[in-house]
Amino acid sequence: MSTSADLTLEHDGDALVARLRGEVDMTNASFIREELTSSVPNDASALVIDLSDTLYVDSAAIEVLFELSRRLGRRRQDLRLVVPAASPLRRLLTLTDVGAVAPMHESLAEALEGP
Repeated sequence: MSTSADLTLEHDGDALVARLRGEVDMTNASFIREELTSSVPNDASALVIDLSDTLYVDSAAIEVLFELSRRLGRRRQDLRLVVPAASPLRRLLTLTDVGAVAPMHESLAEALEGP
């Protein structure tokens, strides 16, 4: 069984914004990782992943976030997440300590402001 995720990318200043909708799990996490990894230009200051419309992530998706943070860090780029307070993902991402590698912001505007 394959789950569905929709990924759209847009530039906002010197950041790349990735809006992720749907569900990310082991069936599509590799695709999402490759799309994000190959889309971040060298001159971008940050990759901002907007999870406002993401309904579900599993351990494969969480590993993608940790891996992206490591890759971007080597390039001196930031990974920032948009996870509204009411999001069902917020507790999971907090428990798995994703915030240690990618700060969680409640809005896209806040994430674009930087750390």
